[in-house]
Amino acid sequence: MNVKMLQYYLETSVYTDVGIYKDFILSLPDDIPSLGMLVCDQITHPSMYFTEPSPYLEDTYYGKFSSYPKYRFKNEDELYITAVAMIAGILRLDSTGFTKNRDVTKRITVSCRQASVLFSAILKAKGIPCRCRAGFMDFGDAGESFMEHWMNEYWDFGKSRWVLCDVDGYYEYEQRFGYSQFDLPRRKFVTASEAWLGLRKGTLHKKLDVFSTDPLESVCEYLFMDFHALMNNEIFYSYQPLYLRGGIRALSEKELCELDNLADLLAEPDENRERIEQMWAADEKLSVLTNHTQNIYYDTFR
Repeated sequence: MNVKMLQYYLETSVYTDVGIYKDFILSLPDDIPSLGMLVCDQITHPSMYFTEPSPYLEDTYYGKFSSYPKYRFKNEDELYITAVAMIAGILRLDSTGFTKNRDVTKRITVSCRQASVLFSAILKAKGIPCRCRAGFMDFGDAGESFMEHWMNEYWDFGKSRWVLCDVDGYYEYEQRFGYSQFDLPRRKFVTASEAWLGLRKGTLHKKLDVFSTDPLESVCEYLFMDFHALMNNEIFYSYQPLYLRGGIRALSEKELCELDNLADLLAEPDENRERIEQMWAADEKLSVLTNHTQNIYYDTFR
C-alpha cells in the first residue's frame, strides 16, 4: 500500500473529525480489541427497543431496556450524525468518559453507520488509517443471509493489510465463531459493489436481507454510501444523488451501465483509486447529494 493512500485515510471529513475532543480520544486504549470493546460499551442499537428483550444481553451487557428513559428517542441517529456529536452525547450522559459496561440509560442509541463513523474518527485521530464501508453482513456464520450494514477497515501496519472490523454490538464479542469482530473473515461481508454486480448479472448466490421490496433499490443506496465513504464522505442514510430521487427503476439502461462501471471500480478500490477519484471529480450527479428536506424544497420551488 502506498504512503499517499494511507495518508488519505488519515484525513477526516465533517463526519469523522473529533474537533476539541482530540486529547480525550488520544487518552483511550491504543490496541484495537480493547478500543473496539470500549466503543461497543458506549452505544446501544435501536433494534433493541423494537424487539423482544434478550435476557442474556440485558444481564451481561446493557442493563434492563425497560429502564431507558421514555422521553428519549429509541433511535437517535438523526441527533448524532457526526463523531463530534456522538462523543459530546456520550460525555453528556456520563462525564467520567468512555466507561466499561455502561448502563443502557447512559448510552447513545445509534445504528451501524454511526458506530462505523465514530470508530473511524477515533482511529484516524490516533494515526491509524481507517475507512467506513457500507454493504451486507453475515451476522451468523453459515452465510445464510446478509443484512444491510456499515463496518470499518483499518490498516494494520504490522501485517500490511486492511482489517475488517465491526463495533456495532456483541454478536462476536466473545469470539464464539472462533474469531473476533475486530478482525473478521472477508466472507462475512458482501460489499455493495459485489451485491450490485451480482444482481445486475444474475450471479449473486447469496440472500440479501434488505428493507426495500426492491433489492436493487437498496443495493443502489449502499453502493452510493460505500462510494462516498471511500472518498472520506461518510454520508447519512437519507443522503442520495438527486437524479435517483425517482427510484432506480426510473433510470435508463445507459445510467444503469454507468453504475455498473462505478461498481466495477469499487470492487478494487485501492487498485482503481485514480479512476474513482476522476469519476468523483468529473461526474457531479454521483457526488452532489440531496436529502429528504431538500427534496421537499425542490418539489415546491422548481
